[in-house]
Amino acid sequence: MLNKTKWLTICVILASVAVAFVFKRSLDKYLITFLSISLSLILTTIVAVVLLAFAFKPVTKQLIGLNISYEQYKEATNLLEISKKELEQKNKMLRQKTDTLTTLNRISKAMVSTVDLERILGLILEAVQKELNFDRIVILLINNNILEPERGIGIEESDLKKLKVSLDEKNNFVVKTIIEAKPKIFTSVEDDILPSSFTELYKNLKPNLFVSLPLISKEKVIGLLLIDTIASQKPIEERNIRELVIFTNQAGLAIDNARLFEMEKNFTDELKKQVEIAKKELEHAQIQLIKSERLSALGEMAAVVAHEVRNPMASIRASAQRISKKIPDDNPNKKYTNYIIEEADRLERVVRDILTFSRETAPQSEPNDINKLIEDILYFIQPEISSSKVNLIKALEPTISKVKIDPALIRQVLLNIIQNALNFLANSERKELKVATMQNDGHITVEISDTGPGIPEENIKKIFEPFFTTKPSGTGLGLSISNRIIEAHNGKIEVESKLKHGATFKILLPI
Repeated sequence: MLNKTKWLTICVILASVAVAFVFKRSLDKYLITFLSISLSLILTTIVAVVLLAFAFKPVTKQLIGLNISYEQYKEATNLLEISKKELEQKNKMLRQKTDTLTTLNRISKAMVSTVDLERILGLILEAVQKELNFDRIVILLINNNILEPERGIGIEESDLKKLKVSLDEKNNFVVKTIIEAKPKIFTSVEDDILPSSFTELYKNLKPNLFVSLPLISKEKVIGLLLIDTIASQKPIEERNIRELVIFTNQAGLAIDNARLFEMEKNFTDELKKQVEIAKKELEHAQIQLIKSERLSALGEMAAVVAHEVRNPMASIRASAQRISKKIPDDNPNKKYTNYIIEEADRLERVVRDILTFSRETAPQSEPNDINKLIEDILYFIQPEISSSKVNLIKALEPTISKVKIDPALIRQVLLNIIQNALNFLANSERKELKVATMQNDGHITVEISDTGPGIPEENIKKIFEPFFTTKPSGTGLGLSISNRIIEAHNGKIEVESKLKHGATFKILLPI
């Protein structure tokens, strides 16, 4: 267009020059030279203007059109700029949403990949708090018709524990969410009633600041996710709910799977525990069976011993006594008859202990004063205590209750333990024997302590076994018989010992 205008201008100029030349020659005939030149210039100018007007009319139209197009171009450019900004804003929102969905998807995968309930609850709180920017989040799970708070963020532990809700309260906002199985936004104080336990924690609640979302697994509501923006006063929008619903569906399934796994694990652990208990009971039953068989065999043997040994030994002892009476005291052979008598007595004790051990112990229980029984025993063996130069300490609780026992059997137990203590104190530098009674926890305890050499740790578990003894002349049946007697009274004997410091026997009898 510029080239066309340039050539048109040149043509108009050349035409104007030609017209001026023609006018000048024509006017020179009639006018003087000065006037003819002036008049020809004026006429040429008029003709040039007219020609230019006709020549540039299309150009003018085009220029006007170009001006209009330029305005339209500016307007289009402004619109394009606005559209660009809107597109950038939408792209930014889309990126944020994509990042949020990516994060939620990552956390969802993490939830599915674990069966640790605590970790799953932590992942849910992390996702909702960090990615969706709510002020407080509480997870509640249904347990035995009670909605119990499990975990929370932005809330104190003491406040969290208060948020228990019974599912029988069907008129409140929270339980309605479970019944309807769909998200609910708190709209007004008049329409939406909160549970009484929520009153203090949500006292500043306003519409659109609180949402309750059901956690669903296999078309069943297993709990709730409560979120609010009370602190920031930022309204919760529908789009926030849509983002959460997809996430809570996966969260509900993950929680349900974790709870089922935990239930199965607890069942397995309990089953293992019961199997171990049954195994121990079976082992104990086997031990008791073996023990019963041994006792049965021992009983038969005891009967044979009593018949085949006891009577001949009685004859031997009687003969030895008769011979001993006829031998003077200063005769060297006198000591041999005494040996016969002593060994016969020892064999008699062995036979007696075996017979006692082999018999079933059936206590004839009646209420007795244990303190009085102990006093009688200590009085009976006082000469032995004095001759051993043992310092006796009594600490008998005066207000102790009476206890149902067989006095003859308990006397046998106490006497056996006290005499054992005196035996071990014989070679001790510090000779002290303490007998104490006390009452607590539904039973009476009799403690017999000595300052003897003590019992080696490896022997403590063996001392109640039949025929185990560290005494040269012992049968190894005294403590075993004592233990059986106390067990027949539904009690037990405990032993504490420290080498070179002595031992303590505790007899516990139920009241």
